[in-house]
Amino acid sequence: MCGKFSLEQYPKTIMKALGLGDDVQFVARKEIFPSTDIAVVIDTDLGFELASMKWGWLRSFSKRPLINTRSAEAWEKKTWSESMHKRRCIIPATGFYEWDQNKPKGKKDCYHIKPTNDDGFALGGIYEINSDGEMFTSVLTTSPNSKMQQIHHRMPVIIDPDNFDEWFKTDDREVVSSLMQPLSDERVDLAKI
Repeated sequence: MCGKFSLEQYPKTIMKALGLGDDVQFVARKEIFPSTDIAVVIDTDLGFELASMKWGWLRSFSKRPLINTRSAEAWEKKTWSESMHKRRCIIPATGFYEWDQNKPKGKKDCYHIKPTNDDGFALGGIYEINSDGEMFTSVLTTSPNSKMQQIHHRMPVIIDPDNFDEWFKTDDREVVSSLMQPLSDERVDLAKI
């Protein structure tokens, strides 16, 4: 789920809600792949800041970087638990890509999913910092809304700008879990590419 996303311009609605200025430096990309360095919003003692992180965690038990995390499992699994409790983040995106899982391998249609009325998505994520100070992030996923369910069994967690403070600051697991529900159908547009 969510093996590629886009950041074609910086989403001003997200930046404004976080109190970050319009002069944010980033590389516009139509396609962002795993293991790429990406701009991620974190909460620090100085407020919200952008940090550069590699998309995907490296683990000895996996041949590929762990780019997605099932939100329902993140609280309990050793790999994710500490970050879920202490290091939640937002990954700005103008859209994400998904392949139609109902089609046979090699014939799957690709869709670019974008917001219907906003200029971007705030993908919910978690991050870690290794002993060398390198930072890695993973996109949280949830069950799909009914529109997404037509093509895939998961979708990214998308945090509403009105809930940013709760997302970053609350210790209440029930509140955080309530923020990780599927985005409503009318807020996403699926375009076959």
